[in-house]
Amino acid sequence: MAKKISLPQIALILFFIGVTPFSGVAQVDFDVACRFAQPFCSDAAQELTFPNITGEDISFQGLGCLDSTRNSSWYFLRIDEAGELIFDIQQWVDGNDNSRLDRGEQQLDVDFIAWGPFNTSFINCEDDLARGCDTAGDDTPRPAECVNNVDDPDFYTTGPLGLDNTNIVDCSFARNPEEGIFTETFTIPNAQTGEYYFILITNFSDEAGVIQLQQTNLDEDNAGTTDCTILEPGVGPDIATCGEFPISIEGRFPGAIVYQWQSAPLGSTAFTNVGGLTDTPVLSVTAEGAYQLIGYSDTAGTTEVGRDDLSVVDVSTKEITVTGNIAEESFAGSYTITAEVTTAPIDIQALGFTDFEYRLDRDIGQGFREYREYQSSPVFEDVPPGDYRILARYANCPATERESDIIMILGYPKYFTPNGDSFHDTWHIINIEDQPNAQIYIFDRYGKLLKQLRPGGLGWDGTYNGRIMPSSEYWFRVEFNEPRDPNMRRRVFAGSFSLIR
Repeated sequence: MAKKISLPQIALILFFIGVTPFSGVAQVDFDVACRFAQPFCSDAAQELTFPNITGEDISFQGLGCLDSTRNSSWYFLRIDEAGELIFDIQQWVDGNDNSRLDRGEQQLDVDFIAWGPFNTSFINCEDDLARGCDTAGDDTPRPAECVNNVDDPDFYTTGPLGLDNTNIVDCSFARNPEEGIFTETFTIPNAQTGEYYFILITNFSDEAGVIQLQQTNLDEDNAGTTDCTILEPGVGPDIATCGEFPISIEGRFPGAIVYQWQSAPLGSTAFTNVGGLTDTPVLSVTAEGAYQLIGYSDTAGTTEVGRDDLSVVDVSTKEITVTGNIAEESFAGSYTITAEVTTAPIDIQALGFTDFEYRLDRDIGQGFREYREYQSSPVFEDVPPGDYRILARYANCPATERESDIIMILGYPKYFTPNGDSFHDTWHIINIEDQPNAQIYIFDRYGKLLKQLRPGGLGWDGTYNGRIMPSSEYWFRVEFNEPRDPNMRRRVFAGSFSLIR
């Protein structure tokens, strides 16, 4: 079922700087209106709807491809995963109050214009949002040059900036609402993680209802996603950086009009003020640490309405140590290796920074080579006997890559082919060379002892007293100390293998 987000209805008429008549429609200050934009997203797990604006007879004339923008709802998106985003925008009278467009419910005309990308949701709208398009590249935006994306779908999406040279990302309006077409398509062709986009959506019919921005390409390989954590008040999730500073962090609380930033050492709660009160809660962070934002409902900063904190960690400065544990005892045939990492000088995992990646390398006789590519899970299953090492790094930070000591797993080949081609010409116990007291015996199928092998020796060449033994199944017994046991207890294991000629 769709979820309705109850966002504050902004009565823009209360915040205008000047009102002038224009064809019976009031004009409100553009920058003031935009600054009350609300967070908006389209979640793969649920369809989100937002209340529209009614009764605010306010319009910005000549804004992109829109002649007027009656009952403007302002929203902003933040990009989570990079890629292309394609949305359907709909607006309807939600008579059943279930945030779902049901049969018989009245659909409403919806027009929109979008801008981006920006690195913050706190922008100077008057200066940062283009009013028109610039196809000539002369830095002179002209609304007349903006087109309806229905007429030219490539106008805003072709090339880095489309055919337009401004930051208008897309724009569309219903050419003939009486035709019953109530869905507009909004496209962001190459969004990057952390970018912000602003959207103005109109309600020309002045009917109370809901707006839905539904992403339609989530199942495609190159699809990006929106970050729905911006719907929650506060400063958002913790941030890991690979030495890249400064970082811009921001937050907001309902009812707050001024804010105070504070900082503390990483892992500490001894916060102290950073600067003074501000009505633009954006902070440029130049070092790792804990950062807290407090919101107040009065300009003096005495009535608190919310506080939240996050940690910024520079993972490139942390020393990673990686080890590997094997679940099974020797000669199990197939093994599970689990990587474990620790970090210094501070345990960032205890702070919630656990986004590590792991790779398994194997030595197949010519040095270590990648055996399993990087993965988010520390567990490698179905690993055969041999020599391995684990590489670990923090996600998106190759400089943190470290490798484990060599992990040696005892085992034996299931067959060998003593034909002189230098491949599998002898049979031996794998990784027994570090146990000089181990005893290895080879028998024929009748139990006759054919050979006793020395740990770390050349192995059995398939002969008995100089006589070539035939292709057959042969048996072995090995007495050894179990390396998986902390006490290295003595064990005996017996098995069979094939000689193939």
